Amino acid sequence: IPSLNRLVGNEITDKSKIVRTGEESAMYEQRIEYLLCVLLDAILSVGRPMLLLYDVTTQWSGVVRSQFIEKLLKHIADRASSRENLLFIQCCGKKRVEGLNTSTIASPDSVNISRIDIGEFSKPSLNDAISHALRLPPRVTAPLSEIIHIKTMGNIMFVIEFMKSLEKSKMLTYNLSERQWVWDIDIVPLQRISDSVAGLLMSKLLNLDKNVLDCLIMASCFGYQINMPIMELLEGFRGVTHVGANLDIGVEEGILEKAGPLYMFSHNSLQQTVYEITPQNNRNQLHLDIGSALISKSACAPQEVIEELFSVALSHINRSLPSGGSSKSNEINLSPSQRGVFAKLNLKAGQKAISNSADFALAKFHLNAGMAFLPEQFWQSQYDLAFNLHIEYANALLVQREYEELDTHCKALLLKASCIEDQIKIHELLIAYLFRSGKFPEALEHVRSVLDTLGFPLPTSVDKDTVRAVLEALRNAASGFTPEQMRTFPLMTEDVPKQAMKIMGSVPILLTFSSPTFAAMIACQMTQLSIQHGLCAESAVAFGNLGFAINSVLKDYHCGYAMGMLGLTIFQRFKSNTLILKTYLPIFGFLKSWKEPLQSCSEGLSYAVHEGSLAGDRGSVALAKTVLNRHLLVNGCKLSELRMKQESLCREMMYNKQEKKFGAFFYQSLGDLYAILTLIGEPDDHIASIFISREECEKAMLENYSSTKNASILQLFYYHRFIQSFAARDYNAALKYCEEYDKLGDGIIARITDIAVVFFSGVTASILARKTKQDGMFEIAEHRRMSFQMWADHGSKWNAENKALLLQAEKYYTTGNLDEAKASYEASIKSAREHKFIHEEALGYELYGIFRIETGHQENGKDLLKTAQSLYAEWGALKKASEMLQLM
Repeated sequence: IPSLNRLVGNEITDKSKIVRTGEESAMYEQRIEYLLCVLLDAILSVGRPMLLLYDVTTQWSGVVRSQFIEKLLKHIADRASSRENLLFIQCCGKKRVEGLNTSTIASPDSVNISRIDIGEFSKPSLNDAISHALRLPPRVTAPLSEIIHIKTMGNIMFVIEFMKSLEKSKMLTYNLSERQWVWDIDIVPLQRISDSVAGLLMSKLLNLDKNVLDCLIMASCFGYQINMPIMELLEGFRGVTHVGANLDIGVEEGILEKAGPLYMFSHNSLQQTVYEITPQNNRNQLHLDIGSALISKSACAPQEVIEELFSVALSHINRSLPSGGSSKSNEINLSPSQRGVFAKLNLKAGQKAISNSADFALAKFHLNAGMAFLPEQFWQSQYDLAFNLHIEYANALLVQREYEELDTHCKALLLKASCIEDQIKIHELLIAYLFRSGKFPEALEHVRSVLDTLGFPLPTSVDKDTVRAVLEALRNAASGFTPEQMRTFPLMTEDVPKQAMKIMGSVPILLTFSSPTFAAMIACQMTQLSIQHGLCAESAVAFGNLGFAINSVLKDYHCGYAMGMLGLTIFQRFKSNTLILKTYLPIFGFLKSWKEPLQSCSEGLSYAVHEGSLAGDRGSVALAKTVLNRHLLVNGCKLSELRMKQESLCREMMYNKQEKKFGAFFYQSLGDLYAILTLIGEPDDHIASIFISREECEKAMLENYSSTKNASILQLFYYHRFIQSFAARDYNAALKYCEEYDKLGDGIIARITDIAVVFFSGVTASILARKTKQDGMFEIAEHRRMSFQMWADHGSKWNAENKALLLQAEKYYTTGNLDEAKASYEASIKSAREHKFIHEEALGYELYGIFRIETGHQENGKDLLKTAQSLYAEWGALKKASEMLQLM
């Protein structure tokens, strides 16, 4: 495809660069999936219609492919410009319960889903078909159709074969004088038909010439499809001659179909019936002989089929193993040297399947066969071959999410590993699997164990005081570095520190939220290693997370921001996109907003989400989208667009079973979606029918907090309650939830949700101070105002100025300084407009309008509220817009 690399980026061109580690293997597979999604989206989005047909009943379908089809459809369904150009048809057999799970792919209001049940021919429809085929009126063919329906029960395959048998036995003939098909209605019922498809096909096959049948048997060993240039290499194999002519006879008989050099069995059942003619105890030897013959004839093969030839030959050799290669063959005697050769070939084939096409299912098949071919005492005689087969197989198990077998396999492999380097490779897989399956405590113990082995142990006790002390020491050590120094800082060259950095770099960013103290210690350890031993790609993650820890624990925003900038500089030096989200999320999600516009932070996060998707980092992508969507809400993104993004994210998490992996993060994201619905004014019913109700979601968050004691979960619970109460103008409840939120976060602005809570609680306290004269309200409002004023003066004027001015206006109104209040309201509105915070511009007009009405300027106040209504509607907060009418 011309210029494809512009769309999907450059793929690995060095085929010898094979992915090794478990997490990299999983990301590689996810990258390939995402690239295909991007490609189809690019075609569909420019108005090119596409039909996708997925036949679940074919031999190449399976769970893995079905899961990918669902991912692909979900990707397209989330894009309005693409989904309208796609027609997807899925064919299922009667025994398929549901096929693809459409509820997780898209909502019924965004795509049209139709189910068409196709059964056997009814008598009228069969008569219509026979009438059309024989070119006779339906009334003439009705008696014949009646008999055929009784004989075949309307099964289309039986109908075709029965009519062919009628013609062959001269019971159905074409009369030249009458120029039409004729039959004897009294004789047709005497024609016998098998009571099964297999019996029907067998009777047909046994009437073929022996040489033709032997050729078809040989072809059936290849599966559903045969490539003629490869089949021709078997000319003379076991006495079979005239291979091409015999296959053409199969086409004439309707057993095969031909398309160029390819021959295909016309139905799976045909291929299976022909294959089963060979006695089961002879099939293994037949496959081994075919594979060996193909390899011996490889010098005669056309150059264009050489690669396919070796793949096909090896598949035959592997099928000589009973039960798909799960155990050693007792029926076929192979020498140790033969076994060694076949094991090496399977290792190369497995690695090639991964590096060329990320086909881990095929790789697993080859690697499993390779292990089965290993000769006796192989750990002593061929350790490297045996270990490479087993470690690559473990990689495939990780990607295929076969965690139970992976756990058993790796623990057994650890007993065989002969050196620390090999043990580390196994531990990397175990750590990746434990993190991916949500077993964080076990995963962290493995991390500790590996770091102890490498000589870089973590502190045995990780409490807040320990973290604070280590952070303060490291802040002093790292604060003198500049981005210019990082561009020329020495690189890490020692293998052991590199291994330690790789292990710690594999820790998911989720740990930052679920276990912040442990995550901070890992960031400190990685930073210390980088300073002492030189920089590597993971050093970017280290400095980014160090900045986040300094920001959160020490409340030193300037230093946190500076560490984040060092992390970005290091990332640009190495440009390892597999680490982009682990680097960008703490920096653009939490650090840069202290100094730079929130909108640019969102753009950085959005870029990282795209690049992280291209890199295949699916787990980090989901968390980054969660943070990104919260950024977009605080930025004033159109709520209709944000609602679709948030629902799509929840579907993605639910589809990928990430509600189990992420625990509270799924429910937090769902809670974010319900908060958006509150602002829009949309009922919960539709979302509750897809996921769970708002009440069940809140209950799940509280249960998760109860079991983990993770304060951020409870804090977000109060954040959602606060947003709901503030939107409903229930200011007493809003302030109550704000107080609970503050208890868990010290009332500081460290995260994106803090911005909304601190700002809106300041507005709430001002209103309560003015309306109810409650004690302490004015002090709360003033504390909030000073927080934003400090942010505007020393951090980002862009982000904080309009908020500080609006809280200043409320303060002046509360204290009776009306002229100053009027000027501050107008300045706040102007600042919000210039800095593109439409929702806060709307709030400014709302509060300014109320101020004018309450101070005796009714008409001006109503005009201001009309402007607020218009802005709320433009933002998408339809419920708030309607409330403006009630205030006028």
